[in-house]
Amino acid sequence: MSSGVPICWSTRGSTEECADDFAGWHDDIHDLIRSTSSLYKWALMVREPMERWSLGRVTLLGDACHPILAQGAVMAIEDGFTLARCCERWPDDVATAFDRYERASSERTRATVLGSAANVRRFHNPALADPVGAKGHIDREWSRASITSRYEWLFTYDTSSNISNGCLADRGAFTTSRQRW
Repeated sequence: MSSGVPICWSTRGSTEECADDFAGWHDDIHDLIRSTSSLYKWALMVREPMERWSLGRVTLLGDACHPILAQGAVMAIEDGFTLARCCERWPDDVATAFDRYERASSERTRATVLGSAANVRRFHNPALADPVGAKGHIDREWSRASITSRYEWLFTYDTSSNISNGCLADRGAFTTSRQRW
C-alpha cells in the first residue's frame, strides 16, 4: 500500500480534498460535496489472495483472510459453515479440519479476491469523469448481461456442495469458467 493511504474507515477528509478528487465533474457533484458536513476517506484495500490462512490449530475466516467484492459477510458465513462441517468430520484433529476447510475454500476465495481487485478499475475508471465516456463505460460494464456474465458464479454458489466435494476431498470443489476480470 502506498504511503498516505488511510488504513481505517475513520480518517476524516475535507471538502477541498474531495472537490479536488472530482475536479472536472458536473456542478451537481460539487454542490453535493459543498453541502456535506463531514467526509471520510475510503481506502480501497486491494490485496493479493492469501496462499494459506490455516496453520496447525490456528485459522482465519471471512475478511480476516479474504476481504473482497462487498461479500465479506456472506464469505464469513460460508467460511463458518465450511469450517463447522470440517470440524464435525475431524473432531479429534483440529489441524486436519482447518487444513481441509482451507482447501475447500481456497479456489473460490482466490477468484473472489481477484474479482474484487478488478472492480477498482470499474468503479474508479477515468471514463466516468466524462459524460460520453461514462455512458459507454456503464453500458459496457454494468449492463444486465455483463453483470450476469461476470458475477453469476459468485451468487449461485452452493456452499453445501463445496463441503461435500471439498473438505472431504483433497481439493476444493469450486470451479468457475468465469475468469474475465
